Amino acid sequence: MANPYRKTSSLPGRILARLFLILFGFGLGIALFTPWNKIWASALASLDEKLPTIGLRWEGIDRDGPLSFRLRKLKITVADTPGSFTFHQAYVEVGFSPLASVRLDTGGSQCELVLFQTGVFEFEGDLNMTSLLGGADFKGILHVAGSLFLPAGAALPKNGWVDIRSQQLLLPGDKSVEDLAFTAEIRGADMDIRDFSMGKPLSVKASGTGVLDPENLYRTMFDLSGEMTIGKRVFPYDAKGSLAEAILGGGSS
Repeated sequence: MANPYRKTSSLPGRILARLFLILFGFGLGIALFTPWNKIWASALASLDEKLPTIGLRWEGIDRDGPLSFRLRKLKITVADTPGSFTFHQAYVEVGFSPLASVRLDTGGSQCELVLFQTGVFEFEGDLNMTSLLGGADFKGILHVAGSLFLPAGAALPKNGWVDIRSQQLLLPGDKSVEDLAFTAEIRGADMDIRDFSMGKPLSVKASGTGVLDPENLYRTMFDLSGEMTIGKRVFPYDAKGSLAEAILGGGSS
């Protein structure tokens, strides 16, 4: 008669448990003792070499692991464009979908950037212009949002859209712009500017076209038309020129 209290062998279970512990310890050892900061630094240097018009510089890498790291004092330069974009910190998390998530910190104001394997990247958040541009000529907070498709090796997005807004910006020459809004669709170098508006120094509502310069963003051209309001009177508004002229006050209207 079979013994009802007979226990089955637990040997396979013990082998599996030991195997799991060995693999877990091996994985933990790799995670703890692999010099991830050097690995990420090498990967970023390789990326920098593949972007001939973009320059990446950083002060250091910490909080590093197999799937994330933080860059301190990240600077991004664009060929033939003066100045650089400076971020206090950039927190990077890598995965499969999305490919990477980046949180850019410009001194309290933060912007989230998400990159997908398809070449699409989406972004939204606030940028402190003084910290971003590394000087006191620009002051204010920009709220930016958008989605762009940038194929591998392309200098300009194939398509997408951007939306930029600010309650107040201080520009070089002590000029102030309030209630600024800019919305555009992008197809290669061509921009369809759906909305350009501001409340001060002039109340303007306009739309138009633009042409991006992949070698120098400040040479981006625009042609706008719409209305401006002075007091209770409405007048036609036309403006054309380059981004540099608009910032420095030299655009034609």
